[in-house]
Amino acid sequence: MRRWVEIAHHIPGRIRLKYKVGLMAQLMQYSLKDVDDVVAQIPAFLSYKLNKSTGSIVIEYNPELVSAAVINDLFGESDEQATDAYHLLAEYLQAEGITQ
Repeated sequence: MRRWVEIAHHIPGRIRLKYKVGLMAQLMQYSLKDVDDVVAQIPAFLSYKLNKSTGSIVIEYNPELVSAAVINDLFGESDEQATDAYHLLAEYLQAEGITQ
């Protein structure tokens, strides 16, 4: 099964994801201000930039708060690993008092 996004490049603190065309249509249903508000509430994630012309999104994150391995799993090939990484990230951030 092909995922909505694939890792194009990743160094600790910065990941570029290539996304399928249909994903942009879904994202456009949301106000970017709403997305900004959500991202701003998670200090581990510093910024993001959508690039419609290249079909990619760059996410900058704090590698001291989130390990590169967790980010790889979160956006990796395996749905099971992505689910586990999501829960691990949520538990860690909550334990550190970073999210509600």
